[in-house]
Amino acid sequence: MSEENDSLIEKNAKEYDAHAQSWQVSMSTNMGHKYLEKPAMENELPVTFEGKAVLCIGVGSGDELQDILRRHPAHVTGIDISNELLNIAKSRFPDVEVKKMDMSAMDFPDATFDYVYSSLTFHYAPDWDVLCSEIYRVLKKGGKLLFSTHHPDYWSRKTPTGKSYTNDRRVTLTEHAAILPGDVKIIYYNHTDTDSINEALSHAGFNIEKSFVPFVVEVDANTLPVQDKEGYAKLKTKNTESPLFYLIKATK
Repeated sequence: MSEENDSLIEKNAKEYDAHAQSWQVSMSTNMGHKYLEKPAMENELPVTFEGKAVLCIGVGSGDELQDILRRHPAHVTGIDISNELLNIAKSRFPDVEVKKMDMSAMDFPDATFDYVYSSLTFHYAPDWDVLCSEIYRVLKKGGKLLFSTHHPDYWSRKTPTGKSYTNDRRVTLTEHAAILPGDVKIIYYNHTDTDSINEALSHAGFNIEKSFVPFVVEVDANTLPVQDKEGYAKLKTKNTESPLFYLIKATK
């Protein structure tokens, strides 16, 4: 799978590199990020990161870094497969260390980080046993993991490629294709259900503290920007009919 995985990473990286600017622009108008996923993730962050080393996996253009930095961490490292997105993140947050790196094969010593944060990135991995064990490795004992990912029910409706990947434990993830805001064409891997996601974390040794489907934040119609009203209503309907995302908090 190594060569195939390298090819997949390269394909997704080229897409994000080619559309980095349009991706960054789209984030300010992306209803799912603005009113659903990002608020849910921020709400689960600790009050402070004081004295802690934080790893942000799939840091992209750095949209979550402000939420992390204002909690005063000792150090923040962001990794991604896209050089262009990393350049944007570095220009916005020069104090954050950024590195181009595969999240399933990280170049960090064991027990480097106190906290790992990842927003909508894990679904790019075809083998969650490898991914979760690698995250477990770089976390310190007692370290925390917070991540969001695609909800299998909704994202299984996207266009399948006809491929799948079965790991050594015979866990099979289905390969899909989708076009994200900013015209980024991605390949991702979908679990059969949320139980499969939870099981991958437990198998790696994590203790799952909380797993849930986030709801769209309630916004007073009088304060909702005019340009967001139609998209906000559509998002609420869509997420009610079939949840878009799934969040997990876990401890090593």
